[in-house]
Amino acid sequence: MNVIQKYTSALGSSNLRDDAHHHSTEVLAAAALCRDLGTKLFRVKYAGDATSYPALLDAWREIVKTKAGHRTWPADVSPAKVARLSLDHWLNDVCPACTGRAYEPVRGQTTVMSDISCRACSGSGTRAVQAQHKMLHLVEDMVEALNAMAAHAAGQTMKRLADGLDL
Repeated sequence: MNVIQKYTSALGSSNLRDDAHHHSTEVLAAAALCRDLGTKLFRVKYAGDATSYPALLDAWREIVKTKAGHRTWPADVSPAKVARLSLDHWLNDVCPACTGRAYEPVRGQTTVMSDISCRACSGSGTRAVQAQHKMLHLVEDMVEALNAMAAHAAGQTMKRLADGLDL
């Protein structure tokens, strides 16, 4: 079970005891201890915490502005807009045609998948980035940066879990 699965499982757990037989809260505590943008990313995307979205967007906007300055983006491209578009895409990147399963459903049976790759996402399970042509590669680059941050946060969470278990 990966970190995201453990995190979402813990969020939905009705038993948050933490003893020798129950460990649901460990991943929540480990994620909270990371104290970086990754924690906010997890809270908004996987926990559905919409109240954390404004703070996440503000933090992400500052990071994107810094990246734009270092990479000398065109003057007519708004870093704030790229930040919002990339964050919104990252938070909702599931292909609507296949609901992230990467395969087309069997006609008349939406819960049964065929062996044909989804045409809308080319079998990736994620939707394409939507942005103006001049910003498309910048938004895609920032989505990749968000993926890297989330992966780093997941790694940090697993490391804290392992440290807590004395592995």
